[in-house]
Amino acid sequence: MATRQAKTGYWQTVALLGVMGIAPPLLAQAATTDVDPDVELPATNISAARQDNPADEGHGVVAKQAQTATKSDTALIETPQSVSVVTKEQIARQGANSIPEALRYTASVIPELRGNSSAGAPYLISRGFYLEQFLDGARLPSDSSFGYAVPSFDPYGLERIEVLHGPASVLYGQANPGGVANLVSKKPTTEPLHEVFATTGSHGRVESGFDLGGRLADSDTLSYRLTGVGVDTDTQVDHARQKHLYIAPALTWQPNEDTSLTVMAKYQRDPDVGYYNFVPAVGSLISGSNGKIPTSHYLGDPGFDHHSKTQTSVGYEFEQHLDSVWTLRQNMHYTEVKDELSNVFTNGYASGSNKVLNRYAFFNDENAKFFSVDNQAQARFNTGELAHTALMGVDYQRVLYEEKVGLGGAPALDAFNPIYLPVTRPSTSSDDLIRQRQTGVYAQDQIAYGQWRVLGGVREDWVRSDDDNPVQGTYSEQSERAFSWRTGVVYLFDNGLAPYFSVAKSFDPQAATRYDGSAAKPTTAKQYELGIKYQPPGSDSFVTAAVFDLKEQNVLTSDPLHPGFSNQAGEVSARGIELEGHANLTHDLALIGSYTYLRNITTDSNDSTTTVDGTTTSLQGKHPWGIPSHVASTWLDYTVHEGTLNGLGFGAGVRYLGASYDQSNSLRVPSVTLADASVHYDTGQHWLLTVTAKNLLDRRYVSSCFNSNICTYGDRGEVLASASYRW
Repeated sequence: MATRQAKTGYWQTVALLGVMGIAPPLLAQAATTDVDPDVELPATNISAARQDNPADEGHGVVAKQAQTATKSDTALIETPQSVSVVTKEQIARQGANSIPEALRYTASVIPELRGNSSAGAPYLISRGFYLEQFLDGARLPSDSSFGYAVPSFDPYGLERIEVLHGPASVLYGQANPGGVANLVSKKPTTEPLHEVFATTGSHGRVESGFDLGGRLADSDTLSYRLTGVGVDTDTQVDHARQKHLYIAPALTWQPNEDTSLTVMAKYQRDPDVGYYNFVPAVGSLISGSNGKIPTSHYLGDPGFDHHSKTQTSVGYEFEQHLDSVWTLRQNMHYTEVKDELSNVFTNGYASGSNKVLNRYAFFNDENAKFFSVDNQAQARFNTGELAHTALMGVDYQRVLYEEKVGLGGAPALDAFNPIYLPVTRPSTSSDDLIRQRQTGVYAQDQIAYGQWRVLGGVREDWVRSDDDNPVQGTYSEQSERAFSWRTGVVYLFDNGLAPYFSVAKSFDPQAATRYDGSAAKPTTAKQYELGIKYQPPGSDSFVTAAVFDLKEQNVLTSDPLHPGFSNQAGEVSARGIELEGHANLTHDLALIGSYTYLRNITTDSNDSTTTVDGTTTSLQGKHPWGIPSHVASTWLDYTVHEGTLNGLGFGAGVRYLGASYDQSNSLRVPSVTLADASVHYDTGQHWLLTVTAKNLLDRRYVSSCFNSNICTYGDRGEVLASASYRW
């Protein structure tokens, strides 16, 4: 890793890059091979196809196929549920350095609920609920279940991100109703691929990486991919750094046209994850008697705070074509996340002060291990005029989660003139060991009849779990089963319009015991979705418009008859409109746009919270905290492909985040409009030079508030310059 550099101010960086004449980050793409979007991906080309996955189709920001929604390469226009695809081209052109940043222009997704604290815990929200992260179809630890042990793999190692909006249990088992964000890894390629890059800019960022691939030792059966990234940077907050090292090898063995085995591994070590820079509403959202707290002030304790994370993932994907009808697949993945956090958090102002903050010390050591295996049998056949793609599967998941927690006092701190005093590490107050096993059996049929496409799927799950906490002297175990299903229909008009309708259900087990001693039942969710997709014949574009009604039931809420216990009378409703489009309008001009309207309400709850003025109010009828009703974004990229300016391109984006509320709905976080930009220049002779600017106008804003004591600042302006070399 390069030596640390001094921080560079935002506008100084802008001026420096302008003088250099370097143009904005477009992290380079690997060599591509066009794939006909109307042709089924054959097993004989599986390694090459992994280089240019059908979702990308060699068309930059426009994807027309995806695997996540059906576990097969199905055209998006034939899928009766809203699916968003962020291609590697989009990730590169926008200079995304994290999964939340890569999803900034995706409909319905709120990727940075925690603002500049998202590096430590990337809270992803879709349609008002948590958005589960999956890696190559395998479930990862999520914010909603596992504290801070949430993986954050470098997006440079991804081929694309596929987001299935809404319930996804019929194929993936237990999941939050917000949907699935599937991180699809870069896979081995049979074509030679060589790229190295270096990046620098705001906050003294030092970053470099490589992406290599091709046939292994000129073998006819073996191909490889090796991707790596190293990052060392300061942040907008004093004393807070981010570092990580990422390495991802992969190997594909294809001995014949019918057999393919791809083995993949990922390792990412983050010795410095970042910082949770929580601030009170007065001094951030609202000016107090001392003004506003600078976004650079560190309100924890530099001598006590530490956050590190180690992520390891290994797995394989095996596929065997038996004949023209049957295909067998087995996908196995193991992921382990070790997270160590020691942090001093703020807890509002001391009595009678708008300057001195109460604080507490906290540590949280976690280890989350996820193992999953998915066995699939796919059959393609006809019955009369009906063409079937039937999928049957049995999957198994095992989770082992360990968490040690300590909570104690910490010295108060002047928010406007921080002077740090020694902090004592608290003693362990909880030592949790959670084990969970899930077995699922599912079946799905995709039927084509003329211009009709019908999808139906069912699933049965058996879940067993136990929770042992010797420090607190508690032990519980539970066993549940759940049935989920999905159905939908699409009609394909000749002009490219495709109206659709679908119904989907999901479930999510709950780790709680009710007053009568029985285990809490899984929450269940049901979604109705009506939409239309548009893929004009002869054009390179794809547009989706959808309206949805999503309701989650059996939500845990306080038991009014038995204080200290919960019942399952809670209910949350989300209704909305979702628009998203990707288009290569001309050979030179690309467009990405999205708009979401969401009415998200807690329709039934016995829980209460405290308002800004100190009164108690019920959560029933309230908007969940931090989720705006209106979100919109658009991105334009223009690249010259002829003449003296050949290879020069410009990108510009605008993101609108609507107003949101705190948990009590008594505190309103105003809307904000942010601008992004990029310039990129491909010399045509190996070099690609890029510059990206995020929050170009350096807007200072609050991203969300949980209550009057806990708000988070959003990311300030950042400019990065990158140089990539390919051969």
